[in-house]
Amino acid sequence: MHIHLFRNARRWDSCLLPIDDTTFGLILQFKVHLVRVEPTTRFFRPDTHATGNGILHDTYGTFHLDAWDNRDWEEYKRRFVEVVQRHWSDRFILDPNKDWYTPRSGSTRNSATIQCGLSIQLVETAAQAHQTYRIIHPREDGFRSYVEEANRSGLFTHQDLESHWNNRRTRVGTAIHSVDFLQTTINHEFGHTLGLDHVNGVGNSDSHYGVTLEQRENQMGMGGLLTGRHAQPWIRQMRFHAIPRTHYDTTVQFRGRVASPQLIEYWDNDWQPATTAS
Repeated sequence: MHIHLFRNARRWDSCLLPIDDTTFGLILQFKVHLVRVEPTTRFFRPDTHATGNGILHDTYGTFHLDAWDNRDWEEYKRRFVEVVQRHWSDRFILDPNKDWYTPRSGSTRNSATIQCGLSIQLVETAAQAHQTYRIIHPREDGFRSYVEEANRSGLFTHQDLESHWNNRRTRVGTAIHSVDFLQTTINHEFGHTLGLDHVNGVGNSDSHYGVTLEQRENQMGMGGLLTGRHAQPWIRQMRFHAIPRTHYDTTVQFRGRVASPQLIEYWDNDWQPATTAS
């Protein structure tokens, strides 16, 4: 296998670096431009526009924009990096299906694992950036933040760095329960930046965010639970760093797993303890 250490691309850069003879680190590196949207800001997107009169028009409604305080804006930028990196970096390990890496210290292959990292660098202009996100400060609740993956852009609110509860009727076994799910919007939307679809595929209907408890608690559903599926961006990126040289190399595959335990971030309002026979 031929190893490429660095790759530069439009959506993100990446590097694959050896940690020791049996471990690599694969880091997805994002340069992000955060745009401070004020009431006087003018911009036009296919479903959203602002003409500089303090009102934002969107598919889901009309929103009045408040001005950003300088201190609040600097805090938002700092926390954006902190929140996204804390949630997505060092959360997955890629396991190979067979030995694939030959270290310089030896002559035989081994099954080196890949630790999946993510880093964000804030930049000052869109020309420098992989991703450009506009950040609004709407007076009203209910704005639906979104990512336009093809355009490497997104539109978020000042509230999207905080975790919020959402209640949904959810299938639990054969019953329908009222369940509250805790999710941080920015982490869900950054999943789209990574190329991940909703848990039930492309679309924004309620069912695309899940039907069962297992689906709804997923990060790409209504909750914050990460699974091995969410390691797909790193798995896909490996094809740019581990270049096959032989037929054997072409049969090497990687599978993602979550690296550490996670909190349960939902509350089943209709849960009942199991009854025992007396």
